Amino acid sequence: MEELYEKILWEGYGLRFYSGTRTRTGLVCKTDKGLRELKKARERMNGVRYAHDVKECLYGNGFTAISRFYHTMDGHPCFLKDGTVYVLEELLPAAALEEDGTEAFIKGAKTLGKMHSCAKGLESKYMQWDKDRLPAQFAKRRTELGKIKRRIQKQGGYDAIDLLVLENYDTYMEHTLRAEALLRQAEYSVLFEKARKEGAFCHHSFKGENIRVAEGGRLYVGGFEGCSSDIALLDLAAYLKRYMKKAEGDREGVLRMLEAYEESNPTDTRQRVLLRALVIYPEKFLRLINEYYNKRRACVSPAMQERLALAVEEEGRAKELFEFIREI
Repeated sequence: MEELYEKILWEGYGLRFYSGTRTRTGLVCKTDKGLRELKKARERMNGVRYAHDVKECLYGNGFTAISRFYHTMDGHPCFLKDGTVYVLEELLPAAALEEDGTEAFIKGAKTLGKMHSCAKGLESKYMQWDKDRLPAQFAKRRTELGKIKRRIQKQGGYDAIDLLVLENYDTYMEHTLRAEALLRQAEYSVLFEKARKEGAFCHHSFKGENIRVAEGGRLYVGGFEGCSSDIALLDLAAYLKRYMKKAEGDREGVLRMLEAYEESNPTDTRQRVLLRALVIYPEKFLRLINEYYNKRRACVSPAMQERLALAVEEEGRAKELFEFIREI
């Protein structure tokens, strides 16, 4: 493998490879120009190019706590070798943010707000906006939930997951319908067009392992490979849900996180309504049951049963979060 890394660094970037250390995300390479992190890209070429444009916009607007892509010798932000796309990045601090309490999440929310604010003005020919994606997803999952219930009821007997679905069906159907109603109330299409005009983006993976802490306490953000053109509030909703899951958050913590986020990126009344829609929508539970029932089942998977039980617990906390936001 070292021979391959040596070829990639030399052919793609003109760097001499001396040694490497594996990490969770890639390989930290010692080169003649210092340390670099080499990764296999999880996205296709255009996805990497979009992530590069996002990072350059952030950096140019003052959000410098990121790992930028190094350009190849022919000026591209990634290198293709034997059909695989590779990226070479600046090295982020090694320590991940420990999501062990409210204060850590407040620091994260503040960083998230600044990042979203510094993305305004983003331009990229690799943007792929889809105004119908979110409303269509909500409606599709609701329809699938109804089909799954009818499928279960036609069977001769129920397994543990069938019973879990039936037990929670009314609750999650209500939550999904409420989320769709809130999308309409928030005038989602108006907010979407506003985000597109401003040049917003969604990170989609703003969480502990992608938030690194430097020695002085400054937070750095990595993991941009899956980012996309979308409303930024998707990130905030996911991070608030994570707070409820990881730190067993309370109303005061949610309020402080929102205040920290809005220091750089204020939200208006319609955006708060949209945030409530994103929070109450039981995305994880619906995604897991769709995955389970669309596969040919020989027996009940204990792992899936555990994942669904945890999802039910998380959705319960999301309902609390929904009530906190509604009261604020």
